[in-house]
Amino acid sequence: MSPAPSPRAISQALLGAALVGATGWLCFRSGGYFDEPRSGIAVVAWAAVAAVALASGPRALVGRSRAGWVAVAGLAGLAAWTALSLAWAPLAESAREDAVRVALYAAVLPLAIAALRTRAAARGLEPALAALVLVVVGYGLLGQVGMLDLAASGGADGRLEQPLSYWNAMGALAALGAILAVRLAIDRTRSPLLRAGSATAVAPLLAGLVLTYSRGALAAAAVGLLALAATAPEGAALRSALTGAARRRGMGARDGADAGARRPWATGAALVALAVGAVVLVAAGDRATAPAGGATPERLSDLGSDRFEYWRVALDGFAADPLIGGGTGSFRVAWLRERDIPGGAADAHSLYLETAAELGLVGLGLLAAALVGIAAAARRLLAADRALAAGPCAALAALALHMALDWDWELPALTLLGLLLAGAVVARAGAAAPDPATVDWHG
Repeated sequence: MSPAPSPRAISQALLGAALVGATGWLCFRSGGYFDEPRSGIAVVAWAAVAAVALASGPRALVGRSRAGWVAVAGLAGLAAWTALSLAWAPLAESAREDAVRVALYAAVLPLAIAALRTRAAARGLEPALAALVLVVVGYGLLGQVGMLDLAASGGADGRLEQPLSYWNAMGALAALGAILAVRLAIDRTRSPLLRAGSATAVAPLLAGLVLTYSRGALAAAAVGLLALAATAPEGAALRSALTGAARRRGMGARDGADAGARRPWATGAALVALAVGAVVLVAAGDRATAPAGGATPERLSDLGSDRFEYWRVALDGFAADPLIGGGTGSFRVAWLRERDIPGGAADAHSLYLETAAELGLVGLGLLAAALVGIAAAARRLLAADRALAAGPCAALAALALHMALDWDWELPALTLLGLLLAGAVVARAGAAAPDPATVDWHG
């Protein structure tokens, strides 16, 4: 008879369930884009941070590695700097909303770390998030086929956009869900029932992805699946088999070893090249020609985009005040002043360029610290527990690319999903090494 779970384990499980539940709730509140739903969650989240710190100590909120401190401190610093920029931001109300949003993110990351400290909890997060995304995408698909009467925004033009209310964000969400579902389907440490269910879920998730007609989401999915192939233990087994076949064709053992040594660099170079190519592909095109719009296949082959114009204005804003930026929310003012094409734009369609323009080198450095901390934790976890790390790391790679192409940061439902995955990575990065059987698999 197994022992009863401890009060701490129960509290961690409840906290994890609350975080996933809050993310799901925001999905059905326009992704949390508007201020009312996210403000209340931010207040509750910071109260929970204080409670965890008092009950378990600050270390429970940053994990066991130095990377956790860097990630949490970077995001907390970004929240503080965003709030401070209200002093020079041109639009007080927009700036306040931005500050609340980043404050929410700064609370959720340490809470996720605290909730996902055990390997069982981290493993449970993948199917929980995959199921959540399946529900959200499935809800939108029911609206597409007329089984639900869902609202449609003016710019959707037939694309899958509900319930997040933005088609590109729905595409990114479907891409993350598909990556996690593929990982669960090929993971031989999972139960046959879970693997079969995950394999079945891939089809509607990919259908949802395609029906958003989002080129950036398709590119992010490609990057995530390539990262999964490069990091999953099953991928390592396939590469080992291919290396062995090459040796049998006459490759010497030393050449095989050299190929294995080069493989991480080759994989990294391929991922970087694909990501850069995706950015150029999505943004490229003749700015004088309007991009193909709506739910038509032509949109997927059309390279027209206004993103270069958004990015140009953001870079000009950064050049004008590189140290502290124009203040959070200032891009929309700069756009009205500097744009060369008609139409409004509230965001630069790139987290990184918008941060540079609005918060300067200080804000960009704090964001980079958070991302570097998460990346360092991912690298450490991949070395120690590849079976656990592969799915979250692949999904995070996809989200990091998509955030370079769109305004995911303004949709808490999508960003919180990424922060939950990041929390699992950071929480387990400094844990004791698992059983070697979980690190790699050779069939």
